[in-house]
Amino acid sequence: MAGTIEKLQTVNSLIRTLLALVLFGGVGAAGWYGYTTYNAAEMEGQRKDAILREKEQQLADSILQVEMQRQALKAKDDELAGKRAEIASQQKEIASLNEEVARQQAEIQRLDTALRLHKMERRLARIRVLDAGVDPDSGKKFSKIEFVELNELSDPVGEARQFSLDGEMVYVDYWVVKFEDKYVEQADLERGMSICMLSRVFGDLQKPKEGLTLDQPGQRPGNYARGSVMSDFEKKIWDDFWKIANDPQQAAELGIRALHGDAVSIKVEKGKTYRVTVRASGGPEIVVETDKPTAATR
Repeated sequence: MAGTIEKLQTVNSLIRTLLALVLFGGVGAAGWYGYTTYNAAEMEGQRKDAILREKEQQLADSILQVEMQRQALKAKDDELAGKRAEIASQQKEIASLNEEVARQQAEIQRLDTALRLHKMERRLARIRVLDAGVDPDSGKKFSKIEFVELNELSDPVGEARQFSLDGEMVYVDYWVVKFEDKYVEQADLERGMSICMLSRVFGDLQKPKEGLTLDQPGQRPGNYARGSVMSDFEKKIWDDFWKIANDPQQAAELGIRALHGDAVSIKVEKGKTYRVTVRASGGPEIVVETDKPTAATR
């Protein structure tokens, strides 16, 4: 009997334990359910906050990346603008250099033309020495010459004239008008070359006033014939030659650099031929003629 009671007590104790476990388990489950139910909104909010912070961080990262790309693009734009400005500056410099090259080329051409024109010469006359020596009667030296004026084509103007001069030096007296260099350089039709009038020829044993007349004042110089009629410009110069020579203002208005009388001379030798020439901006010169005269100029 005692054993049976002890067993029943054991069973009861086990049942009470199980009930207690069931009761406490239910209470715990209910508590956990209540806890999770009560805190679900807060937990959801925390989850959403975490997601939002992650999204915000992603957005911030994206904004930073975009800003970095924008700054890099701006740097490229600035670099491109700098290159364009540099190219524009170089193009401007190149254009300026091209203009300077063109200006220098034009100046070189102008100087070359000016030099060529200044060196250009035209024959005025040819002197052929027919005889030269000492007169047996007087004991004086003499020179017998043939003198012919030439036109711009080096053709004879009029008939050749013969002169017997006292002395072995032959002088050719002339009047010359020299124009400003700018007219020579521009090849001006009226003032592009010095104009001359050969006035007299004489020997060194004669006085200039004893010389033999070549051209007459007021008449067209034979060696400067441009046509059948003297231009008004030329006529004014030859008619008022000495008046203009003494009036610098009038000379300047006519583009004249200098006008004066002078003479060229040379000691002649029998059988030789000499030519009298004039350069564009200078006066007459007399030199030995080394080239043989053509049929037109004999």
